[in-house]
Amino acid sequence: MPITKQNLMRHELIGLKARVENSSDPTLLGICGTIIDETRDMLVIEQAEGTKIVPKGSSKFMFTLPGGEEVEIEGAKLVRRPEERVKQRR
Repeated sequence: MPITKQNLMRHELIGLKARVENSSDPTLLGICGTIIDETRDMLVIEQAEGTKIVPKGSSKFMFTLPGGEEVEIEGAKLVRRPEERVKQRR
């Protein structure tokens, strides 16, 4: 099943492009790159300058889907283990 705006929450985020649109930590604003790892509370984003660990709960993300569509999601909606989020029914 292809990743769409409607089913993004039930898919693996690793490999997607992401940008931090808003955060309670101003040093994280604008971080942009590829998600290389995910934990319950954090996304690890790889940039040209290195990797950054971004907390999900206090950030808002813009994800770029494989088809080029951009989707904005509140990070608080992503807070849970990836395997639990993927299994979640909506």
